[in-house]
Formats: sequence, C-alpha cells, structure tokens
Amino acid sequence: MFDCGIIVKKSGIKRADIILLLLALLVSIALFVIIRLRSAEGSYAAVFYGNDAGPVMELSLERSEPLYVLLTYNESGVDFREFSYEEWQNFTVPDTEYNVLLCSDGEIRMLESSCPDKICVKHGAISMSAENIICLPHKLVIRINGEGYNAADGVAY
Repeated sequence: MFDCGIIVKKSGIKRADIILLLLALLVSIALFVIIRLRSAEGSYAAVFYGNDAGPVMELSLERSEPLYVLLTYNESGVDFREFSYEEWQNFTVPDTEYNVLLCSDGEIRMLESSCPDKICVKHGAISMSAENIICLPHKLVIRINGEGYNAADGVAY
C-alpha cells in the first residue's frame, strides 16, 4: 500500500532503440551509395593558390607513369616543377616552403609538405570529381574536375 521510496529502473536496450539505430544505419548506407553513384571519376586536377581566380596549373589524371610536382612559394606567388620518377629519386627538396604532389593511377595525393600540421599529407589520395585537398598554411587547394563538373554550386542574387 505504501511505497518505500525505492525506484526500480529498467535498463537495457529497448525495441524502439534498436529500430532507431537500424533506421539510421540504413539511411546512412543509402546516402553513401547515392553520393558514390552520382560522383564521376575526375579527368584532371586543378591546383589553386591564394585568392587567384583561376588555377595555377592543371594535371591530367589519365597518365601511365607517376608524375611528381614540386610547388615552392616566394613573394611573387608559387613556382612549380614537374619530375618523373627517376628524376625525383635523385632530387633534394630545397630549404624553403614547399608541397609535393604525386599524380598516378588516376588519383592525386599530397606526398610531402613543409607546413606544420601536415593535414594535407594525411588526407590521402583523391580521384572523384569535386573532391579537394586543402593546405591552409600554404593557401593551396587541389580540386578534381571531370566530365559534367560545374564549378558553381549555386548562384546568389
């Protein structure tokens, strides 16, 4: 008749929790599949520096042998130099601010960088249209472009 003040809570996962988790998992898998199916393989990589409107250089991803690109920075902007695999093996990176790109097998990656955090190097390779690698300390953006790619995401009036 009288409650002794003891509250008993039921613990554990309820059926509604399991349904919610399964629903969230199915939605995330569906979104991943839709995004992957709608994205196309990129055909070239555009390299942007600073606030420049256009790319500093464009690299074709459709190449049979690896291409190494050294980007160095100075007061007037960015300089780049391309190397084959053999040339790169015998080259020493200058003692200045730099990024090294590797373009091979239909993808591009940041191989080395002199920036302090190295997030751009840890990013990994990109190959799908509209993917980016960004190095904030060096104000460098690498964007994959391809067929059907439109640079404008939207227009504001």
